[in-house]
Formats: sequence, C-alpha cells, structure tokens
Amino acid sequence: GKGAMVQEVIGKSRYPGDPQGQGFSAGVKGGWVVKSINGQDVLNADFEAIMDMLDDEVADPRFSKSVALALEQKGRQAQPVDAPITVTFATIPGYVYKGEVLGPDWEPAHR
Repeated sequence: GKGAMVQEVIGKSRYPGDPQGQGFSAGVKGGWVVKSINGQDVLNADFEAIMDMLDDEVADPRFSKSVALALEQKGRQAQPVDAPITVTFATIPGYVYKGEVLGPDWEPAHR
C-alpha cells in the first residue's frame, strides 16, 4: 500500500531514548500520516519503503516471521535514513481515528 499511518502510540517512554516511546514523547497521535522523513516527501511512497527508511522492522509485515528471510525474499525498498531522523506528520481532514489509545502499561486506555 501507499503511505503510512500511526496506529498505536505507547502511552509512556520507559527510559530516555526508548524506541517504543519516542512518538509519545513527541506528542504523536494515532491517525496521523507520515508526511516526510528527513525532508523527503513520503505521502505517496510505498509503505515498505517508509518502514525501510525508518529502519522499522516491528511495524513492517514483511518481518513478521524472520527478518533475514524477509530481506532475502523481498529485499529493501529503501535504505535507512541517517540519524537523527526528523519525521513530519499530516492529518486527513475529517478523518477520526478509531483505533485503540494505549496507556502507560501498553494496554488500551479508556478514552
């Protein structure tokens, strides 16, 4: 598919630099879409290319069984960008995010 949308934001950062807590620390919200990565427009980029640029194997379904096997079979669509990574987001006018909001314990929080 095209583009990438934030689905779950963990409700706290467990420690400084926690990769699972960076979105929360930055105020990212579910339903936002990735607009650019390090200044490169990715609104219409392939999802896999966006995940490769972010070097995010957790959210990429190609890596659900084995990173090595997935890379061997499908390869990378983009090279990871250099750190520090700057991501800008956009919202979709009229779109209401209906996914779970995760609390500090990673369990769904009541809205």
